[in-house]
Amino acid sequence: MATVTGACALAIAAAGPSLALALAPLQATRRSGRWVRTVKLADLEEGVPRRVAVIDDRKDAWTIERGVELGSVWLVRRGDAVLAFSAVCPHLGCSVNAVATPDAKGGGGFACPCHTSAFDPAGKRTSGPSPRDLDALETKIEDGHVAVDFRRFRIGVEEKVET
Repeated sequence: MATVTGACALAIAAAGPSLALALAPLQATRRSGRWVRTVKLADLEEGVPRRVAVIDDRKDAWTIERGVELGSVWLVRRGDAVLAFSAVCPHLGCSVNAVATPDAKGGGGFACPCHTSAFDPAGKRTSGPSPRDLDALETKIEDGHVAVDFRRFRIGVEEKVET
């Protein structure tokens, strides 16, 4: 009986790490967003959109890629606060550009060059086939730098659904 008990204990001890490794992808909780530090607040000009690459580590169940460009965002400084918008058009995923020519409200806004969707300086859709406004992202200031809660959203749908 002692031999059987010892053999079972040894089998469980040997299988434990293998089982944990095999189940790791199922246990990894997917972060719905990640705070990523970008540029210094002082480097942003008041009211002028600036496209910023979001660079961070990309992780999956077993690997980590260091310093990968995950995407980009548009940052617009408003005093000590910063607005952030995904640079991906909600229509079909093209890259949105800042518009230099002011609109009737005095700001340039944003435009998608692929299918002519246009957005005002606050990211609100003003024309074109985009089903919703630009996807706004949360920001905070940490040690003088702008941190963005970087997320991706489904394209082509009215609802802002995270992918």
